Amino acid sequence: MKCSKIAKYAIVLFLLGSVNFTMAQSINQDHSFRIYIDNDFLNFRASGTDRYYTNGIRLDYFFSKEKKAKFPSSLLLNISDENNIYGWGLAQFMFTPKHIDVKEIQYDDRPYAGALYAIHSLQSIDKVDNIKITTELYMGVIGPLSLSEQSQTWVHELIDYTIPQGWDTQIPNDILLNYNINIEKQMLNPSKRVLLVGFVETFSGTLYNAAGFGFMLKVGKFNNYFEDYSPITAKKNKFQLYVFMKPNARVVLSNSLLQGGLIYQLSGKNDAYTIEKDQIERLNVMYDVGVNLEFPGFSLLLSQKLRSAEFKGQYVQEVGNITLTFKL
Repeated sequence: MKCSKIAKYAIVLFLLGSVNFTMAQSINQDHSFRIYIDNDFLNFRASGTDRYYTNGIRLDYFFSKEKKAKFPSSLLLNISDENNIYGWGLAQFMFTPKHIDVKEIQYDDRPYAGALYAIHSLQSIDKVDNIKITTELYMGVIGPLSLSEQSQTWVHELIDYTIPQGWDTQIPNDILLNYNINIEKQMLNPSKRVLLVGFVETFSGTLYNAAGFGFMLKVGKFNNYFEDYSPITAKKNKFQLYVFMKPNARVVLSNSLLQGGLIYQLSGKNDAYTIEKDQIERLNVMYDVGVNLEFPGFSLLLSQKLRSAEFKGQYVQEVGNITLTFKL
């Protein structure tokens, strides 16, 4: 109970800090708010399983600023003097085994795990070379302090669905600190209706260590962000409608939501159920497809995510996503 209260106080303090930070920004500066929701029931087949990656929510506030970046913004990669969008956010993600109505540990299956963390981000673009770099700094916790048990239980009670029984066996509390880099490069833009972007990505820290590559194809009516960069104040098409596909592959070195956190692993303890390193699938393949509808002050993105197994014995999983963005 004490851990739960401490985590709740931390969330309140973070939100209050975000409000103060927002108020401190110039009134004339561009800003937007984004709501990002993943759930295994949000898929094209309208069929959910409540297994593996079961839910994720992320809230982001994006803004531009003219002043020189200070700590911790100075830790983020900046390749432009003008085309930069900073962000602060809060995210919670949760994972469960195949059967949530079982109290006991389900060996050879995924352990219960949750993460709660703040995000500081920077999207920076070089319009000359058509390169965009997005860096994100994650700071938070995994384990009971993430409040994933309380969140999933509350939602299931609200919709009168199966109450999860096995959260007592979840991955232990630990620190979460990750630094992620995504580099995008425009490959083809044969017309205003077609855009092909290649990308490479890295993830480093106590949460997740991996590297990957892939591409994204957009078809429809859209603003090319290498030309009209700002996701906050697009100046070309006031109305946008396009479909996209985004396949990519990653080589995974470690995943604390399967193997336990850094402190737990260094302690040498073995009193929690975790996935052994030789059970981890080192090659993960992902495929996203979706549609984006955008108006002058609001956008709606709907997508379907296909994920290959993260550990031996896991099934391929489909997760749906809804992303809402409001220009403030």
